[in-house]
Amino acid sequence: MPIITKIELKLAYLNLIRHPIRTFFALLAIILGVGIFFSVNIASDSLTESLRKSLNPSEFGDVDQWITLFRGILMILSGISLIVCVIIIKNLLEMSKEAQIYELGLLRAIGTSKGSLFSIFFMQIVIISFIGLIIGLLLGYFLSYLFFGPLKSVLSALVSLETVFEVQLHISSFTFIISILMGLLIPLLFSLIPTLSATKVNILYALYPHIRNKKNSRLTKNHISIIKFILSLSLIISGILLNTFGYSGLLNFSSDPSMESNLSISFLFLAGLIFISGCIILGSIFFSGISWISSLILKPILLKTKKISYRNIIKNMRRSRNAFFMISLGLSFLISITIALSSINAGIIPGAKMRLGGDIRLGTQWSGYQTYIPINTARNISTIGNVSWVCEVKNSIGGDNTYCDDFGKGEFENIILYVINTSAYINMHSKISYNRYYGDLSFSDFIYQLDNERTIILQDNLANSIDKSIGDNVTIETKYNAYFPAMNENLTISGICKVLPGIAPTYEDSNTYAAIISWKTYFNITGEQYNLTTSNFLINCNEINNSDSVLSEIRELYQILGAPWTNVNFNSTWQNRSIMMETNQIREVINLIQIIIISVLYMALIISMFGLITSMIMSVNQRNNELGIFRAIGTSKIQIMQLIAGEILIISLTAILIGIISGILTGMLLTNVPFMSYVIFIFTVNWIDIFYISLFLLILNLIGSLGPAIKAVRINIIENIQRRSI
Repeated sequence: MPIITKIELKLAYLNLIRHPIRTFFALLAIILGVGIFFSVNIASDSLTESLRKSLNPSEFGDVDQWITLFRGILMILSGISLIVCVIIIKNLLEMSKEAQIYELGLLRAIGTSKGSLFSIFFMQIVIISFIGLIIGLLLGYFLSYLFFGPLKSVLSALVSLETVFEVQLHISSFTFIISILMGLLIPLLFSLIPTLSATKVNILYALYPHIRNKKNSRLTKNHISIIKFILSLSLIISGILLNTFGYSGLLNFSSDPSMESNLSISFLFLAGLIFISGCIILGSIFFSGISWISSLILKPILLKTKKISYRNIIKNMRRSRNAFFMISLGLSFLISITIALSSINAGIIPGAKMRLGGDIRLGTQWSGYQTYIPINTARNISTIGNVSWVCEVKNSIGGDNTYCDDFGKGEFENIILYVINTSAYINMHSKISYNRYYGDLSFSDFIYQLDNERTIILQDNLANSIDKSIGDNVTIETKYNAYFPAMNENLTISGICKVLPGIAPTYEDSNTYAAIISWKTYFNITGEQYNLTTSNFLINCNEINNSDSVLSEIRELYQILGAPWTNVNFNSTWQNRSIMMETNQIREVINLIQIIIISVLYMALIISMFGLITSMIMSVNQRNNELGIFRAIGTSKIQIMQLIAGEILIISLTAILIGIISGILTGMLLTNVPFMSYVIFIFTVNWIDIFYISLFLLILNLIGSLGPAIKAVRINIIENIQRRSI
């Protein structure tokens, strides 16, 4: 970059002073962008350092991984605010160049070099960036306190922290460096495009704009559209590929994050941002047509000013598209995150029923209850109010105790053989629970196959390991122990499953595989008597919300029955667990995460509103002559306000339409995921939420339009008709 002279620096400063509104809003955008980015990093630093002082080193590892995960997510989300700031600055510089085109032509005509013009424009951004960075860092310092409470609550819920601690402010050198780099480099780098464009002004066209070559202009527009189309497809494909790569790293994610899972989740958010950018760029190609549709929708409000508002949008296409991109980017990401969280919420109950095997689980496959609790206890449990079904479950113990053909005899080869009550199991899980299996049979028909004697269902991993298919025979062998009797039988494979509710190896990532038989087959093979058999229990309630109270009643029942039922430890909430215990914690965490993420994204929307207001105010300044003529021929102040507000509303509605479409598509992308045991996505679009988000944005921009509209009606008619538009 050429050496900056005092004259160039002074001209840059004078340009900022001459356009106080443009300068103020550009400064405000940088302040908010840097402030949000700095604040979330300070909050992460403070939480990390406070926990480091409060926890033992052995306890800190998993907690630190969770904090790292949140830092990555929040950095990407707050980065959206910085992107919006970049678009605002780019838009303002382009409008400034257009407004000063005549002045630039004169400067070039009197011999001002391109280097000097570059310095004048670039120094404006340098000054704004430095001031915005300093104030933004101060804002982020105070704003970080707002994130302390929510982040602490989320972390405590996720890792079940019982340690009482206070979050003390701490700022790491990494946070300072990354915030300064992001706050300075991003605005400076992206301001180079309009700055370089200003240095390439054609003197003749700048002084006499009416002689510009229209044919070349049309050719350029077509070339730009082709480039945009290719770029948009590239971004969309890149987003899809990055999304797939991100989820591939989460296949082994269970309850605690790792460096791999943290990177994968960060990649997912980044994939969403890239995919959205591609969709919006693709939508911008059809901006004119969609804006025309938006103007028709708003015709009852805009009345006669509709055509003029639409004409001004098309006339100032670059400004309009920049404003459109700012609004639709934040809106799309907000909608996609809303859809993702709604999809997680929709999967909470099915996922919990899958993990527990019902609304209540009494005993796990590893617990010793099934060695002494009689199977006919199910009859006593069934008499409790709000209990609809009781499924008796028994299982062998893996670890050189159970074999399927030769599998289970090798190192790290474990099998658990489950016995289930098919009728109760089907009635409990045919509607809500998450399940996956091979074949076209309904869930009930798939499970009812086990009622055929000497049949068995194998987990797909087990079937693949022994190279067996449906209809093949396998030899199941168990060694006698207190949990399970000895057997050595040849059974026919009736089905192969991927995920079955309550059958832990099918949804947990481990080297233990599952096989399932019915009680009918079990009694036939072992010769045991029903009233001498023991088991665990999976229970369904009439209402899920009653599961806690039903569990309490079962506890009271066991106390009444005496030994051996009184030996069951109901304080072990993992072995004896209700669906409300399982879901309440998840919902609490999701709600807290939603508050944090949505708050950051709403800030990005507010920043985009500032950018739209600024560009419209500058547009009003450039159109003083035109507005003066309108007022001179009798256009009322209300109509002038309608004209200005109409432009903002048309751009906003166009951005909302594209934002909703790209947001839903991104939501589909983010929720189209492989199975993970602790996160089940059921694609859900909450149209009410989308409506309120869109309405909020429309009202926000409508309120923001009052500033430019009021400025437009206060112009001096005579004075503005007489002077040249600038």
